[in-house]
Amino acid sequence: MSAANPASLASFDTEYCADSLEFCPFGDSQRFLVGTYQLLQSGNANVPQEELSSKDAKRVGRIYVCDVVEKGEHNVRIVERQRIDTSAIFDIKWSYNLVSGRELAGVAYADGTLGVFAANSQSDSAYLSNVCATEQPATESMCCSLDWSNRLSPSNTPHIVTSQSDGSLNLLQFSESKLEVASQWQGHDMEAWISAFDYWNTNVVYSGGDDARLKGWDMRIAPHTPTFNLGRHQAGVCSIQSNFHRENVLATGSYDENVFIWDTRNMRAPVSEFNVGGGVWRLKWHPEISSRLLVGAMYNGFHILDVASTVNLSTSFMEHASIAYGADWCQTRDGKSKGWLVGTSSFYDHVTHIWRDSAANIGSGCLETTLTA
Repeated sequence: MSAANPASLASFDTEYCADSLEFCPFGDSQRFLVGTYQLLQSGNANVPQEELSSKDAKRVGRIYVCDVVEKGEHNVRIVERQRIDTSAIFDIKWSYNLVSGRELAGVAYADGTLGVFAANSQSDSAYLSNVCATEQPATESMCCSLDWSNRLSPSNTPHIVTSQSDGSLNLLQFSESKLEVASQWQGHDMEAWISAFDYWNTNVVYSGGDDARLKGWDMRIAPHTPTFNLGRHQAGVCSIQSNFHRENVLATGSYDENVFIWDTRNMRAPVSEFNVGGGVWRLKWHPEISSRLLVGAMYNGFHILDVASTVNLSTSFMEHASIAYGADWCQTRDGKSKGWLVGTSSFYDHVTHIWRDSAANIGSGCLETTLTA
């Protein structure tokens, strides 16, 4: 069976280069956040973004709060509700459980800091408000990624792990509207593009770097020595996500264009793999179907893989004209007969698209046969 190729239902111009997109996980919301990263040039020269270097420009960003508004199957719009000017953004992630009754989102900034925002569901124009942020690092180190520890285990004092462009990793604790550093260590020799928790055992953290290493860390062990240090990927490791439906399942992606599926009980080799034809910047497991995996493949669009047994390409969305970075599933579905909404964003063309994964209606797609018992 050939891959489905859905059409865009709606698009939105973010003005700045878009690199992250996250749907709100609370209630029946079809609200999402888009993070952007822009180089503002000094002087009056009109230089394209792709030709600018950070030495010639200032890094700025913006958070957009948007709603998907549906009035019928073919009448879909993206409505901007709020915009917040910030430092340039690398990553945005929601806390998937309330923290002291609040809906929180973390933002990784190019100035090296991590910010936390609270959402006010009673307001559109003032939906997000700043709660706190870490101090700017002494060195010029960008904050490249973040992940929350409380996806499966609610906590009012969750941990957040971040990765930095100088290769360091940070374990932070959020408590009473403050962020405190619990631990900090040098994880990689080059940029640490990605960090992620094992959602089933949050003492365990995974990280990937431009040194092409995939590493595991146990927070109970100090000083921090990796529990594994793998070079299976042949280029920088830039995406990792633990499967929150199935314990021991981990997805990783790399500039080498490969998606690997691992059984974390045996990290000697991946249990399955798939080449998506572009560097893998983003991986997102489906909200309900354990075997469906959304992939942002940089120079080769966005794809959905079915990893129930062998890995198969289910869906490809190719309407973006630039680097495919931001991607997420809408966390709710309006009507069981409809496919799941997907949001994707790309960089230099600064476009966000909303489309529908109709193939997800075919079956439950439980991930069973790739792992040993």
